[in-house]
Amino acid sequence: MISIKELKHYYTDADGKEVKALDGIDLDIKKGEFVAIIGANGSGKSTLARHLNALLLPTAGTCTVGGLDTMEESNMWDIRQQVGMVFQNPDNQIVAAIVEEDVAFGPENIGVPNEEIRPRVERALAAVGMSDYAKHAPHLLSGGQKQRVAIAGLMALEPQCIVLDEPTAMLDPQGRKEIVATVKSLNQDKGITIVYITHYMTEALAADRVVVMEKGHIRFMGTPKEVFCRVDELEKLGLEAPLAAKVASELRKSGIKLPKDIITDEELAQALCP
Repeated sequence: MISIKELKHYYTDADGKEVKALDGIDLDIKKGEFVAIIGANGSGKSTLARHLNALLLPTAGTCTVGGLDTMEESNMWDIRQQVGMVFQNPDNQIVAAIVEEDVAFGPENIGVPNEEIRPRVERALAAVGMSDYAKHAPHLLSGGQKQRVAIAGLMALEPQCIVLDEPTAMLDPQGRKEIVATVKSLNQDKGITIVYITHYMTEALAADRVVVMEKGHIRFMGTPKEVFCRVDELEKLGLEAPLAAKVASELRKSGIKLPKDIITDEELAQALCP
């Protein structure tokens, strides 16, 4: 679905210095895959996210979406039809006074026939569990509900891929759970490719693959088990492994024999109290 080769993105900061935000990224994302990208602040993960639907363009290297090169201006429309973005603050993405009108906004703007818009809106709201709020005013919703409306707005455009850039950064724990559950459902039930940028390690547990970034480079990647068992390496990068993985690591250091692939509370409990 997405192929990134030797991608570099440089910019000049306020002091006139060249900053290498991305410095040689190689990454392929398969159709239907759920990829989480993690990294400390300044690692380049949000910059990378913005390349996936051509909000940013490479300084060097290539980013192709469905075989379309983001550097070709004529491809821009088709790329943004395929890949939608969800950002941190849902208030910045909601434009209408009624939920169903907001979800209909995108399809109307790309010229979807009127008779097709209503079914799209209904399907999108159902997909994110917000059908009962179709007539509500967005400003009366919780943060998690607003973010689900923002995702529904993308769903109505019927993208093949959704990129979420720290979508739970402004939400409480309940809102975070709602968004992670929604994203998992869209991936598993609808087959939508998900690229999920987060600094909450527990959210990345839902992914098929986790990519770890530092200073514009990919340091390593793998399944959640392969990545989060590397507790000491993550800490050196300024990241915290899920608590269960961290506790298991400390217990192993103290001489207690435990499996090396413990990353969830349930796995830790089972290993300690079989």
